[in-house]
Amino acid sequence: MASTNKSHSIDEIAERTAKIREDLAALGEALAGAGAMQAGVARDAAEKRVEEVLHSGQKLVSEMSGQFSSAEKKVVANVREHPLQSLGIAVAAGFLAALLMRR
Repeated sequence: MASTNKSHSIDEIAERTAKIREDLAALGEALAGAGAMQAGVARDAAEKRVEEVLHSGQKLVSEMSGQFSSAEKKVVANVREHPLQSLGIAVAAGFLAALLMRR
């Protein structure tokens, strides 16, 4: 269940990151087309778009922080409930990482 939540969170982060990239691309297009506009109007439009993108980014960071905090609490609770299983998984992950780093 934890891996499903983690996968869902990663997918959601990827989707939101793609949205921010789209917003930044749209911002770039808006700035490229601004040459035809008057300097003051173009600057105002660009500043507004930058503010929107920054606000969107701040909101995403805030939401991601909450999701990671929630995931951390779940991991801590799971480790407390199943300490030996968690230790075994950590040892196996370390062993696998060591094998991969040797290559």
